[in-house]
Formats: sequence, structure tokens, C-alpha cells
Amino acid sequence: MKKLITLALVFMFALPIALSAETLASLKADADAATKAALAAPTSYEANWKAAKAWRLYGDKAVSDKVSGYKEIAEKSGQEGLKFGEIAQKINPNGVEGWYYYGLCVGTYSDGVSIITAIRKGFKGKTQKAFETAYSLNKMYDDCGPILSLGRFWQVLPGIAGRDRDKAEKLFNEYIKLMASNKDINMDVYYYRGELYKDLGKKAEAKADLTKAAAAGNKEAKALLAEL
Repeated sequence: MKKLITLALVFMFALPIALSAETLASLKADADAATKAALAAPTSYEANWKAAKAWRLYGDKAVSDKVSGYKEIAEKSGQEGLKFGEIAQKINPNGVEGWYYYGLCVGTYSDGVSIITAIRKGFKGKTQKAFETAYSLNKMYDDCGPILSLGRFWQVLPGIAGRDRDKAEKLFNEYIKLMASNKDINMDVYYYRGELYKDLGKKAEAKADLTKAAAAGNKEAKALLAEL
């Protein structure tokens, strides 16, 4: 899960999935094919969570590349992914994939309609449940994706919606402890935690983390460093 979220939020929450050299067109073709497979096998857990993942990848790519009409693509992709993720949850509530990709698809949807709109539509509670369930079922899934996603969720929630920086920090620390020596660590975690430390007034800690993230190519981290 090297490239996490661009989620304006994420709702941000969640976090992105690793994007390869796939083109937007090929990812759309993958999503369409995954949809056909899921519709042909409506009781297949695997077919449905893979359809949710495919729509997430397509929507996230559109947002990441800021292609023309990316907000509309994100909204539609998120809606499609949510649909299949929810089906997967119902088929196999003990499977981590259905919950995890559902949560990530909320992030994609939110990139299209805004965090506030997503919250008004009731996705705050649904996303929290999805990521907390994924965490409890298999927090190591997708290179500890549920840990990082849940941490980002608590960090970027609007204050009025229940932001919890203490929970976010604990989850980021847990992620780093488990992934620090793993080549697949998502270096954006240092941007997330650095941003958190900056908000908490911990300048030295923020600078250390943001420097790591900036060195890994995170442009947002570079911008925050300039403010310290």
C-alpha cells in the first residue's frame, strides 16, 4: 500500500492503495470487467470485494492525476465501489477485504463530493465501522493498511465530527513500529504524523517527520516544512 490516499479528506480516511504504472483507461477497463464478474456471481465474496477495489483504484488514479472531470469520476467510482463493498460485507462479514475497500471507497467518493457532504450523508459512522472492523479482523492486511487508514480517519475528521488526534498518533506510531523496516512502508505516514505534530505545536517532532516525507517525494510535506 505504498501510495496512500490523496483524499482530500481522506476522509480521507483512508488511505490510497498502491498505484502501479497502470493508465486511467486500463484501470477503468479493469473496473468494468470486475463489475461484470461481480454481477455474474452476486454471491461471490471475492468477486464483489475485487470490484470494490477496482473502482477504488480507478477513482483514486483520476484524483491523483487531476484529470479533467476527476471529481465526477471520483463520485461515481466511489459510489460503485461502496455498492460492491457493502455486498461483500454482507456475504462474508468476517472478511477484511469487504470492510477495508468499502472504507477506502468512501474516501474516493468524498474526493468527488466533499467531506462535509459525505458526513451529511452518514458516511462518518459507516467509515469508522469499516476501518475499525478491518483493523480488528486483520490489521496487517495490505501492508498494515487498516492501521494507517484508521489513523488518518481520526486525524482528518472535522473537529465538530469527532476528530481524535490522540488516537491518530497512536495508530501512526503503531504503523511505523510494524512497518519501519519494511520496504513497502508508505512514507506518507511521516507526512501525516508530521502534520499532526505541527498542529499539536511539537515543532521538532514535526520537522523530523516532514523531512523524511519530503525526502521521499511528498510535496505537501515540503510545503509544511517551509512553514516551520
